Amino acid sequence: MIAATALAVAPVQAAPAAAESTASVADRLVLEPTERGYRGSLEAEVTYQGSEPGRARYVITEPVPHSYVNLEWGISCYSGGTALPDGRIRVECDVPGGELQPGERRAFTIDFEVLTKVQPYAMKAVNGRLAVKVDGTTVTNESFRTRFRSSTGSLRDPQPYVRDTESDATLTSVGDLTLVRQPDGDFVGRLPVRVRYNGDAPHWNLNFVTSGLPEGVYESYTDPADGCAHFCVPGGQFMEDEERDFDVIFLAPAGTPLGDLGEAGLEVQVDWGNRADANPADNAGSFSVTAVDAA
Repeated sequence: MIAATALAVAPVQAAPAAAESTASVADRLVLEPTERGYRGSLEAEVTYQGSEPGRARYVITEPVPHSYVNLEWGISCYSGGTALPDGRIRVECDVPGGELQPGERRAFTIDFEVLTKVQPYAMKAVNGRLAVKVDGTTVTNESFRTRFRSSTGSLRDPQPYVRDTESDATLTSVGDLTLVRQPDGDFVGRLPVRVRYNGDAPHWNLNFVTSGLPEGVYESYTDPADGCAHFCVPGGQFMEDEERDFDVIFLAPAGTPLGDLGEAGLEVQVDWGNRADANPADNAGSFSVTAVDAA
């Protein structure tokens, strides 16, 4: 008969690392007045106590919808974030600077921008929140207050900041398109466009679409360039009540008949989910298309 042998198993030792690491977050974000709305940075710091190199991430809940800007500046984030019911975004991103070394203390900032008109009085928004994770373990999760400094430099007696919730774009004007024959026989034309964004509702871009173009005529690019994979108004987000001019460059093949080619349409649309424009009646306009020989 074989006797059973009891094996003593030593308890597994947890890696001395993430749980001992710490992080701190400033308790207030101050948005300073600029020539283009408000800008400000939230300061944070992480101290890494792991025995091997490790990584840290942060989870930011922005205080104002579409105010977090690090994502646009190339910080490595994990998706475009989660939209909260009030329009704010919560997103998880890497703490900049790559791997943390044992004992390293690293300060970093998280940047915000609100494209609303600067006011002569201070304002306040709802609290934001910042959590810091080290190797997957949350080491801090803190809320922070948000204040807009007045144009006179004051932070006292802040009034609630209320952002517009309905997007409202306007196609202010659109010229006519004259396609001019080039030395190689093809045609090139330039369509002047002016658009306006009314209010300060959050948005990504303003896009435009054309309709009813004559056969063979198509939009090729904008001047200045738009930097988009699809056609958008150059310059990115709009400041509150900003108006912007740009040209759409059209091409047509050799063999396009000379003269009046009819009318086409252009419509400006707000890129912000699938929300409808507050006043879609002023989003579209028409323009004539003419092909001519070079002078």
